[in-house]
Amino acid sequence: MKTLMTICITFAWLLVMSVMAGQANAVITIVSGPASSMGTSPLIIAPPSDVLDNIVFNTGMQGFNEAQGVLTTVDHGIDGGGTISAGTLINSHMIFLNSQGTATLQHHSVVWTFANPILGVMSDNSGTLEAASTFELGNPATNYTATFPGSGPAAPFTDRGMESVEPNPDWYTVLTPTTLEVNMFVTEPGDWIRVVTVPEPATVCLLALGGLLIRRKRSV
Repeated sequence: MKTLMTICITFAWLLVMSVMAGQANAVITIVSGPASSMGTSPLIIAPPSDVLDNIVFNTGMQGFNEAQGVLTTVDHGIDGGGTISAGTLINSHMIFLNSQGTATLQHHSVVWTFANPILGVMSDNSGTLEAASTFELGNPATNYTATFPGSGPAAPFTDRGMESVEPNPDWYTVLTPTTLEVNMFVTEPGDWIRVVTVPEPATVCLLALGGLLIRRKRSV
């Protein structure tokens, strides 16, 4: 037990120091793929000041890092009916494609690579999963909820996430534990999805350490 606790404390300390130093151990590392229908390559960007549908536009898929090193305080739903349990240490990232007005925009076969394993994706049609987790997983400097004249609604709203309607459905595929292929087709509104990664092996150690400390306290 002492050996496990020592290892876990070491992992936890390294993780905290890494996050504090801003090291790229929890970020989108690479994006690759063909240009969009408007001729724009996919891009990793700094977090924008807003992610409201009528404010932020692009001509090719973009992604940015949101909250990093979050120890969740509530359960968060993910695609497929799964749940990320409270007490899980995670990182959050957003990928979006949002044409201006009703211009048709397509971007297919874009592969996003993360430094850590993908734990889940939030891409439901209305963006309900995204909206419910934003208070904890959104980038602290980005506005997700405060609307103003001309901003359009904040999530959730119809078609905020991905639509699986023919002939131009949106879809994604987890290619490897750390890579995600995304395909988006938008007119109005755009597509916004949240990707959650887990900083293994520190997560397991932190949870194990917590359990050990609780049991030790109860035994005193």
